[in-house]
Amino acid sequence: MHYSTCVLVIVLTLSTACGDGATSSIDADTPLGDMSPSDPSPEMDAGVFPAEAEAVTVDGTYSVPVTDPLLEPFASQPVVVDWRDSNGQYRLDYDFPTDLTGVSQRVSFEGVRTGDGPILLDGDLGSASCSPATVGAGLVCMERFPQLAFDLDRLQRDLERRGLPSDEIARRIEVATFFQSDPIGILSFTLE
Repeated sequence: MHYSTCVLVIVLTLSTACGDGATSSIDADTPLGDMSPSDPSPEMDAGVFPAEAEAVTVDGTYSVPVTDPLLEPFASQPVVVDWRDSNGQYRLDYDFPTDLTGVSQRVSFEGVRTGDGPILLDGDLGSASCSPATVGAGLVCMERFPQLAFDLDRLQRDLERRGLPSDEIARRIEVATFFQSDPIGILSFTLE
């Protein structure tokens, strides 16, 4: 089983185990902080992140949760993550994979931990809820991007320019189309 599938299975299992058994629909415009009950967290103004916090740069993976096994090899993309932690204030930055949108975009989030709960982050393009990975010293972030830009025609041209086989191009476009319709995914990275 692929790592991204394992992460998705774990996240879905935890979500089901912690829920009340009711099925719910998650709207891409709903901030992640509104999805789980928790104590109110202090608000953080944009741009107030302490300048002295040094970024840890690590490799990560961004995954789109797909159900078709034929799409799984194209649903996960590598990313380089800059993570900052300064006295309970967090910042996450990375270049979003163009293979999922066709557009080059920088993702930046800032936020705080909610008591003993997840780290809730917000940015111009969306929001994230980060929790410790079940194995190792890493984080798994459920992310929503209601403001992410897409250009699937450009993505198609780029994939064709790379000389990829037509069946691979079709699957990659199918993943990007699915993601555009529901821009929710999982970022995972280790801090080791």
